[in-house]
Amino acid sequence: MTNTSPILELGLSGELGEEAAFGRAEVVPEMCGPGGSALRTSILATWADLLTGSLAVVLMGPRIPITLDLQVEVVEPAEPGDEISLEGTVLKRGRSVLVCETRVRRAGGSLLAVVHTTFMLSPDPRHVFPDGYLPGIPESKGRLPVPFAERVGCVVGVPGTAEVAHQSGGTNAAGAIQGGLVALVAEEAAFSLFDEPRFHQAMVIRYLRPFTVGPARAVAERHGETCLVRLTDEGARKLGAVATLRPI
Repeated sequence: MTNTSPILELGLSGELGEEAAFGRAEVVPEMCGPGGSALRTSILATWADLLTGSLAVVLMGPRIPITLDLQVEVVEPAEPGDEISLEGTVLKRGRSVLVCETRVRRAGGSLLAVVHTTFMLSPDPRHVFPDGYLPGIPESKGRLPVPFAERVGCVVGVPGTAEVAHQSGGTNAAGAIQGGLVALVAEEAAFSLFDEPRFHQAMVIRYLRPFTVGPARAVAERHGETCLVRLTDEGARKLGAVATLRPI
């Protein structure tokens, strides 16, 4: 296990403007879900959250913005070896809420996915960036040494359940479990309800409160091909998020 943050091992790099953010990444096998043929939808969620979250810092700082909801719609699954480009733009800017869209494309231009993210200012007045803080897209530092779920220590229990701990390198600016890891644990709980490897074509997550203590525990219910997931901050004993995932 390396000391690098697992979030920084997802290969994202890019540039940040005043009204848009641009990213690049390459899909490697360790980023894929069960079966190893398709990029995890939770990684698309993580990339978009990092990209547009950095844009939110520019537009909403010095108060710290937090993710309110996140929706991923996959048009075509990305595969190992694909070169990915991402463009995050603002759809709506309000006084305390920002809505962004990220379009994910394969090198050459074909659309792979669209991600919508909503950010709000943290209600905690102590959540302020220090003077002199310069926002930017977190730069990649190395490559995942093992599959993403293993790298972050995600543990699957009985079918329909999974947990990920609050850990150094896996938190957001407010000190809570990063939204992409919350997406991952929801994804793993849903995966465990199917006998065959699946890929999630759609993922919607509503963040209700930050996961400040941990672990984040996901409990999934299967209804046909759709999974409903409730995510609890076990240490705080509070419901932290709800998610809906639809596989293909």
